Amino acid sequence: MIFPEWTTFNITLYAFFAILAIGVGPAEYFGASMMNYSKFRKGTGISGRAGMAFLYFLPFVAITFVAWSYLLTATLVQWMVYLTVAFHFVKRVLESLFVHKYAGKIDLFTTFMIASFYSLAAGMLGWLNRTPLPAPDVWFYLGILLYLVGIIGNFYHHKLLAELRKNSLDYFIPKGGLFEYVVCPHYLFEILIWLGIALLSRHLVAWIILLFIVLYLVTRSWRALQWYHEKFKDFPKDRKGILPFVM
Repeated sequence: MIFPEWTTFNITLYAFFAILAIGVGPAEYFGASMMNYSKFRKGTGISGRAGMAFLYFLPFVAITFVAWSYLLTATLVQWMVYLTVAFHFVKRVLESLFVHKYAGKIDLFTTFMIASFYSLAAGMLGWLNRTPLPAPDVWFYLGILLYLVGIIGNFYHHKLLAELRKNSLDYFIPKGGLFEYVVCPHYLFEILIWLGIALLSRHLVAWIILLFIVLYLVTRSWRALQWYHEKFKDFPKDRKGILPFVM
């Protein structure tokens, strides 16, 4: 792990990220995170498709803007950190525009909050990537493998969800792939993506971002599981939230 220079600014910034990461799980579980989108959406807002594409496009701009100064002379490690983060957000933009089926809207506050977090996270990863690992090691290549598994699995299950709503924007019981075991397999693969990025970057901030992603997606999957049980009386009782056979 590469630790930052322990200045007052860095300590304050990292402490803020850590508190945010630890607090987001309970807030989401108890419905207090105010992330107003998808099946938990309430009220009106902007187009779900436009809002989601926008909030994923900004982090791509953030890391590209920050990393531009060193990419022309970047090492393999620097390029892989940049490409994995940038490609993830480009993928999410394209999925938002051409794959996902949106039934409603997303409010401006949620759009701003998610875009701000991801943009700050991507920008910090790009900035800290100026001092990468000296050379690739076994953990670096494991990170690439986990990232690729995460990207492919995440897209595959997003496609399954889109096909489920091909003829109607109503909600249905998901099926196919790991949907037979959990309600949010796409969240599981999202976590693998960020675990891969953390192993590539090895900076402390990457691990804090991963902690945030894990706590948020795990608790949101539990809320989704509860929602499906309430909406569908015939929902399989043995289906878990995010990790097959476990939780």
